[in-house]
Amino acid sequence: MQLDERLAAIAAFVPHGTTLADIGGDHAYLAATLVMEGTARRAVVGDLSAGACAAARRTTQAWRLTREIDVRQGDGLSVLVPGEAEAIVIAGMGGALIAQILDAAPDILADVQTLVLQPMNGAAKLRRWLYEHGWDIVDETLACAGGHLYEIIRAEHGAAEMPDDVFLHIGAKIFEKRDPLLREYIEAKIAKLTRAAAGMNASEKARQSEEYCETVSLLAALRTMLALC
Repeated sequence: MQLDERLAAIAAFVPHGTTLADIGGDHAYLAATLVMEGTARRAVVGDLSAGACAAARRTTQAWRLTREIDVRQGDGLSVLVPGEAEAIVIAGMGGALIAQILDAAPDILADVQTLVLQPMNGAAKLRRWLYEHGWDIVDETLACAGGHLYEIIRAEHGAAEMPDDVFLHIGAKIFEKRDPLLREYIEAKIAKLTRAAAGMNASEKARQSEEYCETVSLLAALRTMLALC
């Protein structure tokens, strides 16, 4: 089973020998690969969609992993009981939704050692939630798959100081490592924010808004970071 660059980057952040929960696990390719490689001893794959759960069960049956991987239909972390998972992967959802899923299950997270998160958008909101709720972002990386750039975050329990706002948007660890995709990543963010600022600039009311001020400030910070790449 060959994982694409996005799933391979997520898999690389999962600790060896863990018990895994993959929330929104779709076809269960990630869980199946990690179990077969021996990275995960066993796994729970949770998904709200009945169709996704059916596809996941077909994968576990095809690879004879029905004993090692339990597929459960349910919302977020409600598919788990406390102490069941040492590592949790949540990928392919918006950052705000991932934060909401995590926020709704403090009893589950109490026993979790590692979070591996891949937000499709809203990464700054997710990073802020992690810092505010006792999680330290210990590593981050970028992956390119299907022409899209993806951010992958690995967090563990620990007190960490809230970074400057720009690093909530680009990831302090991504910048520190000078990730090979960093320049492309920042340039894409600058292009998106430039379009947004131009749209707001056409309206006097929008120019006076807090959102416009924040957008212009972030653009300036990102351009500074780009010059340092």
